[in-house]
Amino acid sequence: MSGIGQIVEGINASFEALKNNRVRKLYVLKNIDNESYKLKKILETSTGQNIPIHYIDKKDWTFHSRHSIVAECDELKTYDESNIQELNINKLIVLDHLQDTHNLGAIVRSAAAFNFLGVCIPKKRSVQISERTFSISSGGLEKVKIINFNSIFSLLKKLKSLNYWTIGLDMDSKIKLNNLDLEGQKIALLMGGEESGLSDEVLNKIDAVAHIEMSGLMESLNVSVAAGIAMQHFFKKNS
Repeated sequence: MSGIGQIVEGINASFEALKNNRVRKLYVLKNIDNESYKLKKILETSTGQNIPIHYIDKKDWTFHSRHSIVAECDELKTYDESNIQELNINKLIVLDHLQDTHNLGAIVRSAAAFNFLGVCIPKKRSVQISERTFSISSGGLEKVKIINFNSIFSLLKKLKSLNYWTIGLDMDSKIKLNNLDLEGQKIALLMGGEESGLSDEVLNKIDAVAHIEMSGLMESLNVSVAAGIAMQHFFKKNS
């Protein structure tokens, strides 16, 4: 196991890191125009816990200009595919060679919202968790387990041995996502990269491939939007 998230930027991400007892130091921009309730709560809680708060002038602010608060934190653990069984997670999302940080952060946020509490990411040829991902996920990374894997095929073998249903999305599938009813089953949802999606080799090795019904006015969906729709479908079916 290794760690991520020593620097967390933004109000929502910092708030969730504080709730997760990871924050060790705060950096706050002086003279913030709009102090939200959440920001005030962060400052009150941190003061009560004796967490150092450093107020910094705008001219000396070295963090991203869009943020007014940054948390210095203990590492957040990440896991290896060999740890999946002990994590005891019923719903996972597997990201096969995603490339865009914004898509990764948005998917993590949706994963937390819809109880997909494991997010599997390749160790190579894929976007990785960064400070920006923490900000975009809006605290979602504090709620899920990040699981790194070497090969999508070894991961699929592992998941099938643990009785996960492996599900992929493909526009050419004749199966409608809404017709997939896997209530009570362990689910691993696979999403491919932005440009090419899941490879034919992967599609041929998983249990089911489905498509999301659309109006026909657009040919496709952004991968983070499609992932959110699919996770919400299985969340409803398993609620």
